[in-house]
Amino acid sequence: MVHALNGASACPAVGRADASPRQRACVSTPTRTDAKPARAAKPTKPAATTATATTNTDTATVTPASAVAAPARVPSGYAPIEQFFGDRDASAAARTWSAARMSLRIQRDPQLLLSIAIALPVLAVEGASELVLPWLAVVIPVAFVALQVGLTAWRTAPEWLATVRLGLSLLFVGVSNAFLDPSGTWPLSALAVPVVALAASRGGLGSITIGIAGMATILLPLSFPGGTDGTARQETLALAMAAVVVAVGSRRVVASLERSSLRLRSANHRDRRHARQLAAVESVGRLLAREGPTAQTLDNVMGLLEGTFGYRYPSVYVWDGFALQLGAQRNYRFPIQTVTPDKGIIGRIVRTQQPILLPDARKDPDFLSGDPDVVSEIGIPLVADGDLLGVLNVESSGEHRLDDDDFATMQIVGDRLAAALALGRERQKLTERAALLDRLTTFATVLGSSLDPSTLDDDAAEGASAVIPADTTVIVNIDEETGKYRITAVHGGDRSVIGQPIAIGEGVSGRSIKSRNVIVDDHLDRSRFPRSVRDVNLPDALAAMAAPMVIADEVVGAVTWLRSDLTKVFTVQEQEIAGLLAGRVGFALINARLHQKTADAAITDPLTGIHNRRHFDAALEREDAVRRRVPAERRRMRAAIIFDLDYFGKVNKRFGHQIGDRVLRVFADTLRSRVRAADLVARYGGEEFVVILENASREEAHGIAEAVRKDFALQVVETGTGEQLRSTVSAGCAQLEAWEVEASLLLERADVALAMAKAGGRDQVVAA
Repeated sequence: MVHALNGASACPAVGRADASPRQRACVSTPTRTDAKPARAAKPTKPAATTATATTNTDTATVTPASAVAAPARVPSGYAPIEQFFGDRDASAAARTWSAARMSLRIQRDPQLLLSIAIALPVLAVEGASELVLPWLAVVIPVAFVALQVGLTAWRTAPEWLATVRLGLSLLFVGVSNAFLDPSGTWPLSALAVPVVALAASRGGLGSITIGIAGMATILLPLSFPGGTDGTARQETLALAMAAVVVAVGSRRVVASLERSSLRLRSANHRDRRHARQLAAVESVGRLLAREGPTAQTLDNVMGLLEGTFGYRYPSVYVWDGFALQLGAQRNYRFPIQTVTPDKGIIGRIVRTQQPILLPDARKDPDFLSGDPDVVSEIGIPLVADGDLLGVLNVESSGEHRLDDDDFATMQIVGDRLAAALALGRERQKLTERAALLDRLTTFATVLGSSLDPSTLDDDAAEGASAVIPADTTVIVNIDEETGKYRITAVHGGDRSVIGQPIAIGEGVSGRSIKSRNVIVDDHLDRSRFPRSVRDVNLPDALAAMAAPMVIADEVVGAVTWLRSDLTKVFTVQEQEIAGLLAGRVGFALINARLHQKTADAAITDPLTGIHNRRHFDAALEREDAVRRRVPAERRRMRAAIIFDLDYFGKVNKRFGHQIGDRVLRVFADTLRSRVRAADLVARYGGEEFVVILENASREEAHGIAEAVRKDFALQVVETGTGEQLRSTVSAGCAQLEAWEVEASLLLERADVALAMAKAGGRDQVVAA
């Protein structure tokens, strides 16, 4: 159940994610203002009725609207004394009346007990005396007690009734004295002492009046001339002094209890307020831990500090590695967006990582104000595992100055907030790592499906930029022939640098290749660019990261990412993924090159480096299929040349096969230098070579063959014996007519022409 204590009600919805809007509204109800909290109000009694609202997970209780609308009567005195005098509020009056409850109330009514306590001695003393009307000795005490019983049964007794009942008790003592001894000795005056003591303990104007009247009652016998002798007068004065001592002592004891009770209520009020506040912090902390330090969640924290805690100027700054960036704030007219560690009180907190309380911040020379009304400031560093995450800052305005209580509270809030931020960042890191791994997996799959070396570098640069966002991505590869590293692809930057060399140790790429590790430079200026690309069209300062491509303990290149925004540093997660990605790129490039080498080996003659007979036959078959689909009037000319080295067998017999192989390579080089790139060239047999020339006539083929023959005749091959070897070649040319398709006819005619050249004495070209 929810009890209204000290004017503040507990909030069951605080910290609950499933709370209703009405329940959550209590989270933002201010419990303090920018002014110093006032003394706690006197407690009220618990509400008589409550309404219970049940959810799926737990049960919360709320006070009905009718109960909230009816204000409870606030006692004017000390709560235990109010209870002692039988003060009851409206909720107690609303309880069901019964004989048992009446009996309990009579037993606990101090006024009634006081009445009985003074009635019994009056009854005893008057009963032992010889009175004119002895029956009154019984009637008056009984009537007095009966009257007090009746007042005890008054269910809706007003506040002033306790004072009236004290007055009745004092009046009873006076009447009893006058009835017992009209002469003025008044032997029952001592019974006024407890009345005076209770009146003094209760306090208030009415009770003080009763106390004064009681003292007058005790001292009244002294006013009767001759009514008391010297000894009696001394006893009366002593009794009066005793009454004064008892009254003062009672008042001081009760005052001390009141102060203690007030401090206890104030402490309980603060504890309950702190509990509500911290419960609200926990709820926002869970949100921070779940969603991370987003702008919305940080703004929710500021709303909490303003609404629930009552701080007018809250703000939170997030550390980005270089400076504090404003995450969220409330009510500042001139908010400070960025704070560096060398400026302001917040900068001092960054340097020392110690919390600061400044009751008068204006006296501090480092004070930077975001609002001219600010007076006090509290700064709490948000630290987790020794790492600074940010700074929580609250400030006050007006005459109120933040105190130690606020400082202690904000330290607790700061601890909760730092823990939530740390957990939120860890969740963000896991989310970021998962996203990076997912993109890396997709990238690796796409990259692995491509085996074309001519496009793979560009695909790798583009894919690397998609996995780890960057303004420019560069691929550096090793040149197998020279062993030097060169830029082979650029995505999102100046492509004019493609082909430029990168020396080992230069720039982030060269340093990564040299160290075999991921290199990160958050501020790479142009003076530290590689010399070959120092004039590249890029900003003068970049955030850079490079990862080496290490395959089989050999660094085959590097992948480099560049960002123009220096605040977007490369995270630890991105550095981890960079190393994995570079390895995948290296494997993909090596695989593509090996595949290309394997494919080339299958269609290339290993001795001469030109295509072999297998590739020639397959290519010629494809060309025939294409030519067959073209109408005869649109078909292009096609010519062929077949070369045969003269007396090649004798060369092998005389000089050996190594020299023969050298002759073959020399002829292949000569042939490549004379034919076009689009022509199909192949080693047709042992010492035979064939060329298919598209869109060329018989005469053009004859001219090319003649040029090859003359160039080859001039070539000299060293035999190793001091003798220089010169060889010759014979060639036959032919042309395929427009209505003809099969290249086999073309080759047959060229072969006939070659036979004619050999029969004619060799070292000549014949066209058929």
